[in-house]
Amino acid sequence: MPSMAWTWTILLMITLIMLACLLQKWAWKCMRKRRKLPPGPRGFPIIGHFHMLGELPHQDLHRLSQKHGPIMFLRLGLVPAIVVSSPQAAEQFLKANDLVFASRPPQEASKHISYGQKSLSGSPYGSYWRNVRKICTLELLSSHKIGAFKSMRKEELGLLIRFVREAAGERVAVDLSAKVSSLSADTTCRMVFGKKYMDKDLDERGFKAMIQDVMRLIATPNLGDYIPFIAPLDLQGLTRRMKAVSKVFDDFFEKIIDEHIQSKDQNKTKDFVDVMLSFMGSEKSEDRIQRIKRIVGLRKKKKKKERVLEKHWEKL
Repeated sequence: MPSMAWTWTILLMITLIMLACLLQKWAWKCMRKRRKLPPGPRGFPIIGHFHMLGELPHQDLHRLSQKHGPIMFLRLGLVPAIVVSSPQAAEQFLKANDLVFASRPPQEASKHISYGQKSLSGSPYGSYWRNVRKICTLELLSSHKIGAFKSMRKEELGLLIRFVREAAGERVAVDLSAKVSSLSADTTCRMVFGKKYMDKDLDERGFKAMIQDVMRLIATPNLGDYIPFIAPLDLQGLTRRMKAVSKVFDDFFEKIIDEHIQSKDQNKTKDFVDVMLSFMGSEKSEDRIQRIKRIVGLRKKKKKKERVLEKHWEKL
């Protein structure tokens, strides 16, 4: 009897999947006719055109664009996507109609790591994003602020030069890529948080290891983002890891904000957390603390993500 029940269950699942595939194919045909979508290759139900993308997707997309044109329609799972492959077409998307395409789609990584898609790099375009960008530009990236941290940057650079000089004197090999990356991370920490933090201050795995773990989780394609109805299953285990990492960083940011609230030093150069507290008041309310953590966290991760992408494209 149990084997018979399993047989009927499997048959029912296969039937439902086939029915879903047929309905999806019919829906996409209707949508293509109604919306007049750009040309594109023929895809499969559910997975779309994922089977056409290999280890070097940018080369695969270039090859497809040679056949289907500079503006091409693809489906990544159940998510429609437009691929632009020429400077003229890119100008139409990024300049002439930039506001239409300014927002990022919702993702599991933004949901769990960026406080519900509230970061500068992941939040939808709108008044919130404009306000956050204005704060970051004026209070962290302005010429006045950069000039205020000139002595700090000079000090950090001096430490790196001294380390390289001593290593050269002892004829020891130095991983310059790692040291420059560490210099950038330490400089960012001091500008945003007010001081450098050691590995043990974040987690037993280490500060830099945790940052790298976050970048891997963000960069790893999540099937749940492209096939939403399987997202609750967490087949890759990414959501579970995102929640764990998010908890570690949330506690870390809470600690940083507490330190700044309790600090009585009036003579130090104000860092980004100090500026945020001055904007929102020093009273420790949960809403204010959450807003600060959203904005402070995104600056650190955004800079690290930019460096990871630069290294990736250099390899390609």
